[in-house]
Amino acid sequence: MTSPAQLISHGADADVALEERLDAIRLRIRQTGDIPGASVGRQLELLDEMSRFDLGRFLLVNRGLNAEWTHRVVTYVPGTIVAGSLEHDVFEKLPATLATRERFGVFRNELQALLRPGCVVASVPCGVMGELLLLDYAQHPGVKLTGIDLDEQALACATALASQRGLSARVSFHCQDAWRSAGSGEFDVVTSNGLNIYEPDDARVTALYRVLFDMLKPGGSLVSSFLTPPPALSPQSPWNLEAIDQNALALQHMLLVRIVEAKWNAFRTHAETARQLEEAGFEDIRFIDDRARMFPTVVARKAGCR
Repeated sequence: MTSPAQLISHGADADVALEERLDAIRLRIRQTGDIPGASVGRQLELLDEMSRFDLGRFLLVNRGLNAEWTHRVVTYVPGTIVAGSLEHDVFEKLPATLATRERFGVFRNELQALLRPGCVVASVPCGVMGELLLLDYAQHPGVKLTGIDLDEQALACATALASQRGLSARVSFHCQDAWRSAGSGEFDVVTSNGLNIYEPDDARVTALYRVLFDMLKPGGSLVSSFLTPPPALSPQSPWNLEAIDQNALALQHMLLVRIVEAKWNAFRTHAETARQLEEAGFEDIRFIDDRARMFPTVVARKAGCR
């Protein structure tokens, strides 16, 4: 997740930042030269196309997604963007985009099933908090929601969505570092997505899981996720290549790895994630894979009776 200092603005400074970034990428492409599957000319064409739409520009400058763009990607309705453009392909064809959207759906299903009247739920970092604010609370009176995020803009977006959904009275927000516990044993459910994929230090990720563990009541559940390594990086890659469009995967590699140099490159296997969660104290660890097995959801429990 990006910090406020990394978020693109709408003033003159943003234009300067974009132009500087484009110049740097063009120079890098020319220095690297032709690569398998794309000439220098083709790479420069893709760069130019990315600079023509909002999400492309944001990625080029920030090399990651903020809360608002993550929410827009996961709630995007297919068919909204006319086919034939690179923007359409980024939203509707890239395997990472599809896995991210599928992951969001899995989160909502798992969290909806965990809701109980009067339960207390936290999201860390919360981003726009769509995975909780878009749930159905009709049969669950008294549920309280807490959103924790270091990005004040994310909290503002989440506050607006809570108001739109008529849930403002149920929600409290805190501007806080995720590695600092917002409470000890206060929550029935904690959900966390989008932070560990930017953190390459395994010890820090385990420490994050430990914080989330401490936030839970005995018997409470964590709903989280992680990115798995591609086959080119690990022989333990679980990717289901039969479920992945290979042309779209090649385009994704060109855009996100070669051109953008995306920061969400902290990959972990199911076994590594299970080990980290166990070290943090969790048990009953259960994985729910997306079709490509790129962005699995993991549900884990803190021991104790609910």
